[in-house]
Amino acid sequence: MPTEKVQIRKAPKFLPFLILFALVGVVVALILNSFISDADRTAQPILGYLVAYLAGLGAALGLVVALVIDFISRKRSKTLEATRSR
Repeated sequence: MPTEKVQIRKAPKFLPFLILFALVGVVVALILNSFISDADRTAQPILGYLVAYLAGLGAALGLVVALVIDFISRKRSKTLEATRSR
């Protein structure tokens, strides 16, 4: 039977990183919102903007972290020979 070369590695799942870092961004937005005094508030919904921007930044940061981990896992991957079984 012919053998094939395969790479064995642990690849990260991207969605959990995106969700986790977006949630961290929401928590940071809530904390920042609590530090804004009532005298500095305007008629604009500041909390909504903070949540939208910081959740987006958190998700982008989560994507970058997942890509870095994926790059590291590709470098540490092992190449083995495998035989197909039927």
